[in-house]
Amino acid sequence: MKPKTTLLILTVVAAVLLASACGRNRSPEATAEAQAKDSTAPAPPVDVATASAITRSLQRGVEVVGSLAADEEVVVSAQVPGELAQLNVDFGGFVTRGQIIAQIDQRDAKLKVEQAEATLKQTMARLGMNEGEKFDPNRTADVRVAKAQLDWEKMSLDRQARLVENGDVSRALYDQAVTTHSLAQARYQAAVDAVNQQLALVEQQRASLNLARKAVTDTVVRAPINGSVKEKHTSRGSYLPVNGRIVTLVKINPLRLRADIPEYAAASVRTGQSMTLTVEAFPDRAFTGRVVRIGASLNELTRSLTIEAEVANPGNLLRPGMFAKSTLVTAKDAPAVMVPLRAVQNIAGLNKVFVIDNGRASERIVKTGASDGDLIEVVSGVKSGESVAISNLDKLQEGTAVSSNK
Repeated sequence: MKPKTTLLILTVVAAVLLASACGRNRSPEATAEAQAKDSTAPAPPVDVATASAITRSLQRGVEVVGSLAADEEVVVSAQVPGELAQLNVDFGGFVTRGQIIAQIDQRDAKLKVEQAEATLKQTMARLGMNEGEKFDPNRTADVRVAKAQLDWEKMSLDRQARLVENGDVSRALYDQAVTTHSLAQARYQAAVDAVNQQLALVEQQRASLNLARKAVTDTVVRAPINGSVKEKHTSRGSYLPVNGRIVTLVKINPLRLRADIPEYAAASVRTGQSMTLTVEAFPDRAFTGRVVRIGASLNELTRSLTIEAEVANPGNLLRPGMFAKSTLVTAKDAPAVMVPLRAVQNIAGLNKVFVIDNGRASERIVKTGASDGDLIEVVSGVKSGESVAISNLDKLQEGTAVSSNK
């Protein structure tokens, strides 16, 4: 072997031994640095499914609670005094407007009608007038006598006036004729006034007769409204004074719902808007209502606006006093940005979604609204048309590379 070849071999062996020794003596810091350099290699993208945020027309409403009340409540009372002869309804019964619910004894009222008729006939006979005819006061005997006397005195006065002008009679006789004529005229006017007074008395007695007849009609007590008997105040055989209470009626179709609207929704309330109601007595059935009255101002303590709604009550299923949960529809076709419900994560009370843009995930804090099946409204944080992740959300964070598919 040549000396140069031997030297080359020895040099290579020495280099290998030196490298091996350096590898065994490497410090932990150098090892960590090497591993850190290796970790900068890009992680593989996370495979996620995505869906697009869409715009959909959504019915918007405000959740409110309130109590149902009768639309009308009437205390039916006696218009005339007397014994309660009949009572045809009882507690809880239903009545229709005009239905006879009670009867007061009519005997006293009918006797008063007969008395008023007799008094009227007596006055008319004194005047010599018949029912229904147009009466002339000059037809009465007293007026005719007074009128004849007045005419005679008028002729006598005219004669005396001509004679006194010719000097055939004294002025004293003429003055006496003037006085006699004035007295006759006064007696005639008094007779006419007396007849007119009797005619006025006839009208008064006719009014009394009509009141007596009305009292007979008022002994029949009719229901003033369609409704139900809320309370019975008396019984058959009781004596009722004027305004004595008989029953209390409530109108229950429709009913009235009074509810308080929060201040933020007060500006969107209008008369005519519809409401959907549920009550505990019928949990699987929805009832409808319509806003008919809106309060003039907000309650200073609760900062709420009071409204009244008219609630249809078919079959009289609902009752006054029931507690109702209702939704006031403020808009039927309001645009809303919707995303799949599974795209939203709730962490520590915050809702967030991951928007996928250019192959990377962007974390967004969102405010959610109404739900519609598998979709939920995003009030803020996501725009219509943006893609959101709907799978592997637990593997995503801000800036994570993703491989998406729809």
